[in-house]
Amino acid sequence: MKTFRIFGQCVMAVALTLSMSACSDDEDDDDIVFSASNYVIDYADNGAWVDVYNVNKGDIQLGEFTFTHDADATEWGGVTYYSYKGFCPSRSTDNLDHSNESWVDYQWGAITGGGVSGKGTPYMLACWMSDETANIGAANAALRITYGKGAFDPEEVYVTNSAYGYYGVKNGTAFNKKFEDGDWFKLHIIGERNGVETGRVDVILADGQDVLNTWKRVDLDALGDAVDAIYFQMSSSDTGQWGMNNPGYFCLDRLKIEL
Repeated sequence: MKTFRIFGQCVMAVALTLSMSACSDDEDDDDIVFSASNYVIDYADNGAWVDVYNVNKGDIQLGEFTFTHDADATEWGGVTYYSYKGFCPSRSTDNLDHSNESWVDYQWGAITGGGVSGKGTPYMLACWMSDETANIGAANAALRITYGKGAFDPEEVYVTNSAYGYYGVKNGTAFNKKFEDGDWFKLHIIGERNGVETGRVDVILADGQDVLNTWKRVDLDALGDAVDAIYFQMSSSDTGQWGMNNPGYFCLDRLKIEL
């Protein structure tokens, strides 16, 4: 199998083939908590959503939540390379260090080995476009979440590093340096209403060799009381001509909103 990775996109030279049926999002009458565990999703043997590279699939609809997802196929030298950007449901338990192998084959795992509920439970893996312009706006962002019933109040979310992202800064890769004192890696969570930013929250994913390896609860009150979209961007001290050099991945679970 030939594999390749371009600029933070996730690429593979074979196609995989979501049937999803929603269970309840509701925690009580006012709060709605998203968890991938609440849905029936088809997963491949590696733990990733079977349709992650299906170019005929667009954004992922889970109940009233919509997560951006876009797959692409490119011909090069007689080989078809499949890539994706956006979100991918995953239940991979693989949190091992594959630094001496092709990380493209092992990109699906959270460093925790599972969602907030424990090892093997589903979560959302996020693959950001590392050359994406800062403050691009929700409409153009690779990583965006919306809710079908309109404006909502974001309350909290849990995030952690992917295994690829974790070991990528711990050890370095062919694309980025090993992090040292003074190096940093951040996730930016941005609220938007009618195309105008309502607020943002920054989350430190790595500070030198202190790299997040547990699920971290993030308070989203700063995003405002009524948004119609949340989008995500990343930044790093290791940035070059083509954008951030270290792997542009993180994992998300238990997004809590109020209508």
